[in-house]
Amino acid sequence: MRDFILGLAFMLSGCIVIYVARQYPTMASLQFGPSLFPSLIGGGFLIGGLVLSAKQVPVLKAQYAANATESGRSLTIRPLLTSLLPCVMIIFYILTSEFLGAATSLAIGIFVLMLSRKASLLLSLVVSILASLIIYFIFSTYLMIPLPEGLMRFWG
Repeated sequence: MRDFILGLAFMLSGCIVIYVARQYPTMASLQFGPSLFPSLIGGGFLIGGLVLSAKQVPVLKAQYAANATESGRSLTIRPLLTSLLPCVMIIFYILTSEFLGAATSLAIGIFVLMLSRKASLLLSLVVSILASLIIYFIFSTYLMIPLPEGLMRFWG
């Protein structure tokens, strides 16, 4: 059941990414624009989620048939929420990166994901800050991809 719902969440995330990427401007001199890479990622999410959900349909049918004879089996929600958290963090990044900035949104996402996996508070804080700054500077300096500055524009 968890994998089926996780697949649905990935499909929803892929649709959201594709929808947001379609709003990016196109370049007149190129056949593709800044929406290409996010659209490919969204398509991968969509296809991967579809495959994950489709593989679980026979398993769910078998479980449903087995549970039809049993009554009142309890469902734990924590593993499901832990599985959906990366999708939620991707949506969080998409919605907050313009205001907070790419580095800040990424740091918050990494921090929350590490805490959800029971990493220590200090380790989560240090790794999330360092990883987000390294990723931000690699993308903005070496790959020359302009990322949203958000709150960082007030520092300089």
